[in-house]
Amino acid sequence: MNNKIYLSTVLALGLSALSFTSHASELDQYLQQKQIIDAEYKIKNTTGLNEILNIISVEDSRTLPYQVDQNTIIEQMQLFADRVEVKGLISSPDFEQFAQDVGHSEVKKIMKKNLLQNCEMIFEHQFQRVNPYRIELQLSSAQQQYQLQLKNSECQF
Repeated sequence: MNNKIYLSTVLALGLSALSFTSHASELDQYLQQKQIIDAEYKIKNTTGLNEILNIISVEDSRTLPYQVDQNTIIEQMQLFADRVEVKGLISSPDFEQFAQDVGHSEVKKIMKKNLLQNCEMIFEHQFQRVNPYRIELQLSSAQQQYQLQLKNSECQF
């Protein structure tokens, strides 16, 4: 169904822009050097981690809003020691018809499934995989707001 392909594209949310790493990222290595996380990627200094992630978020915000594709715009992204908050817009007028056809709860199920399929990209750093961590996603369309949460414990890395 063309609508499912469309929704998959919308839900990519630029998460494909995040790099997949199955080993320590540069950020993980930096955090270890600064003794903010330990050798097993466990957080040792939450305050220090939040300070660094806030600086990264401020720097990244200079590139926002970011148009992921013709259907999705990321407006805000904030990193924290225990979560990532993402706010965006579904900008395609076709989405409303799709959502009306399948229903709000089915749209949320499809969104959640797509998030689960992208765990490696969403939780790109080892400290995000080892410690309790989640993504909080808020997408707004012209008629509806969708709020989803995905915990790293729901993923299979």
